[in-house]
Amino acid sequence: MRTGGHGGVFIMKAISKGVEDSGTRFTEINELEAQLDKIRELKAELANERGRQKPKILVVDDEPHIANLIRASLEDDFDVIIVNGGNEALHAARYEHPDLITMDIMMPGMSGFEVVEELKKWDDTCNIPVVFLSAKDKLKDMYKGMLTGADDYITKPFEPKVLLAKIEEV
Repeated sequence: MRTGGHGGVFIMKAISKGVEDSGTRFTEINELEAQLDKIRELKAELANERGRQKPKILVVDDEPHIANLIRASLEDDFDVIIVNGGNEALHAARYEHPDLITMDIMMPGMSGFEVVEELKKWDDTCNIPVVFLSAKDKLKDMYKGMLTGADDYITKPFEPKVLLAKIEEV
């Protein structure tokens, strides 16, 4: 026995509901894909911008005249950030993300050796190349500097062209 065809209405409503759900999902997927495309574009723009920027060098020296000499030697080719102590160096390394650090050893508070030991412990700074630039010219100091994790060691007084060549080498 048939009853007035109401079952067909139920089936149509169920099919219609499924079509609406599919349409909504399709719209959501399209919106997400558009957002992903925008993110990809922004990443590409950022990569291009980074490609145009000069490499960043963090100079750590408590003697202003030495820090200024280093800046004058490097500023044509690099963005130079100067700090004058160990704690400042640790902070700057984590927040400025330099491409390389030049580090004095004899500084008040933390020595350059101590700073490098700390930098090498952290995931976000352990791969930053470090060049010691120090008046400590004994072989034992140079050896300690390399064991600490430095990539090179230059003694003061230094020739700016040698510093530039060493930085480019590292």
